[in-house]
Amino acid sequence: VEDLQSIEVAGRHLLRLINEILELSKLQAGKMEVHIENFDLAQLTDEVITTLKPLALKKNNKLELITHDLPKLMNSDSSRIRQILLNLLGNSCKFTENGVIKLSVIRKMIEGLEWIYFTVSDTGIGIEPEKIPRLFEEFTQADSSTTRKHGGTGLGLTISKRLTQLMGGDIQATSELGKGASFTVSLPENFSQLKSIDADDESEWGVR
Repeated sequence: VEDLQSIEVAGRHLLRLINEILELSKLQAGKMEVHIENFDLAQLTDEVITTLKPLALKKNNKLELITHDLPKLMNSDSSRIRQILLNLLGNSCKFTENGVIKLSVIRKMIEGLEWIYFTVSDTGIGIEPEKIPRLFEEFTQADSSTTRKHGGTGLGLTISKRLTQLMGGDIQATSELGKGASFTVSLPENFSQLKSIDADDESEWGVR
């Protein structure tokens, strides 16, 4: 049984690595598509927290969800947002022990458009500030010892960054060594509206 379990773990790890490489290749080639739909944002965040709770409890972490002024529906790619949040929260669970991991989701009005800000913060090992820019590079982690101790391919954050940009947003990171890390994903509440504005800009001023 132990041998079979080891084979299963190794197989899942290999499958995850292959999937991440294929996904990154599609993003680099400009072949990745987003599937825009209206979805229940509160339901999505609840599902994400429920999914990650067992992983958080594995290292005796407390997982919290904080929301404020959320719209009933968001217009974007729900599966990609779920993927990004699972990746960020999974990283926090990996690098935090006996701590607190939070997912904060708030709505902000910026230049006449509504934006949704997803912030994943933890009280984990943290990252040296000068190493933060490297986090979103391919096959890169903040420290080589991280890969040896915690595993990972160094592709998750790269893919998350590119998917976020594909949906009209961005992702930023802040951290202090030994005091945890925070990742904020900003996405337009209504992707279709943003694209229509971009189309108007392109026809009038030739940008983008």
